[in-house]
Amino acid sequence: MRLSCLVYELATAFLALTNGAVAAAAPQVKLNIGTFSGVTTNGTDRWLGIPYAQPPVGSLRFKAPVPIVTPFQGVQDALQFGNACPQPADPGLGAPTAEDCLFLNVWRPQNTSTQAKLPVLVWIHGGVYNTGSVSTPRTTGIVSRSVQTGKPLILVTINYRLNTFGFLASVHVPLADLNSGLQDQRAAFTFVQENIAKFGGDPTKVTIWGQSAGAGSVEAQILFPSARRLFRAAIMDSLTGPFKNSPPPSTFDQPGQPFDLILNATGCAAGPSAFTCLQQAPFEPLATFSNSKVSATLNHQFWEPTIAPGSFSPVRASVKIASGDFLHIPIIAGTNLNEGASFSSSLLGLNLTGTAQDAAFDQFVKASVIDQTKITGDVLDNIHSLYPANTPTLPFSTGDSLFDRASAWYGDNMFLAARRRFVASAAKFQPVFSYHFREFIPGNSPTFGVAHASELPLLFGPVPAADVELDFANTYLDFYISFVSDLNPGGKFVTAAWPQFKLASTTILQLMRNNITPIVDDFRVDMTDFENSAEVLNEWEK
Repeated sequence: MRLSCLVYELATAFLALTNGAVAAAAPQVKLNIGTFSGVTTNGTDRWLGIPYAQPPVGSLRFKAPVPIVTPFQGVQDALQFGNACPQPADPGLGAPTAEDCLFLNVWRPQNTSTQAKLPVLVWIHGGVYNTGSVSTPRTTGIVSRSVQTGKPLILVTINYRLNTFGFLASVHVPLADLNSGLQDQRAAFTFVQENIAKFGGDPTKVTIWGQSAGAGSVEAQILFPSARRLFRAAIMDSLTGPFKNSPPPSTFDQPGQPFDLILNATGCAAGPSAFTCLQQAPFEPLATFSNSKVSATLNHQFWEPTIAPGSFSPVRASVKIASGDFLHIPIIAGTNLNEGASFSSSLLGLNLTGTAQDAAFDQFVKASVIDQTKITGDVLDNIHSLYPANTPTLPFSTGDSLFDRASAWYGDNMFLAARRRFVASAAKFQPVFSYHFREFIPGNSPTFGVAHASELPLLFGPVPAADVELDFANTYLDFYISFVSDLNPGGKFVTAAWPQFKLASTTILQLMRNNITPIVDDFRVDMTDFENSAEVLNEWEK
């Protein structure tokens, strides 16, 4: 595989030389909103910061996204990432934050013809629906690898509104505007359908892919689809089911809950005028307060998507999953070995024992929902029984009893159980491929183990510990490229087979360097069966 990379790089360099010393002309694309000029580097054409909806500012703040109807005049430069959506400051965002943030980015193989009809992969970032962006340059490797394997594709990455600006919820928010962040994603998919052919993509061969809340977003788009078919397949890394918690809008109005806090901070009065008042509130104080609450909330989970009849998500996801009433398309869905570790870091090193440890554990469990009064004592007792102190039977043990219990529970409840719940239903109707990622990457934290998101550098690069991980990273990425191209992750050019998940055998793929092998999905079943019980799903409002 390394030899093929070298051959590709030498071929690219040779082409550059034979084309003369003059730099290649900037690639241009004429879309339905105007003409955009990109740039070519390392054999890849890219366009950054293309708007896919009108800026959600002023009277459009908190509203469902509105398409761009007046084309831009002249040629627009698409050379820099657009703004990241408002959220707490983070140097890793790669772009400034602003309300005007509904942008997408496109990468394709250099000089792709408009007649190429390449398959398309659309990436949705994670961040518990409160943080994150796609303002990162570490994406060209996916396109380059697809060319090397003979299965070229086009990659699209999208921003969507977050926290207060994307998930404002109240009985005073119009039903059509609830979960506007999820509606942004749908608007981006629609934009791709209408424009991707101009880049050489095939709108009938779109796969949507996300990790964590991005994976939850993908599942939400499957469970609550638009009337128009916007994609043909889906990949979900660290599937979370699709929401960790999804209370009705009225919950957010209760004293001390997010909508009530936002009203108090802005001086807006509760009642029918509250929505309009918040639309007119000055941006900086609103964003500053929202950011402070996101930062102060356990795992940044200040807002979560909401469920309301007549809205984007009219019923709880678990109801849709149980009924089989969702899009029946090929999917990949998986989880990592130690999903809950990084989410439980607030409990590290507290050195609590006995009743004090149990109390801290209970508070951590209850803090995972918006309305803590929903969690009953009998459910907590069952959680204590399944996740006792100082037990060696947890999937990952550091010797810190409180942290280990919380890490195991969080990973099982929020990820492993969620993945099993959806995969078991989906497998009745459609091709399903499932995995368990168990690769501990040298240099990562032993405390967090095979942590949440630890697979992403293998897929996006630069590959960590490349001297030992590069071949595995390429094989892992090849699985996804094959799926995007052929709807089969174990295609002929992939060095390992990936069996389809069947209810009779529950076979999934273990992803681990030097040990990619089918395994039975039968570990920690007692825990996930409990967490998928009606009682737990109701209390967590899933």
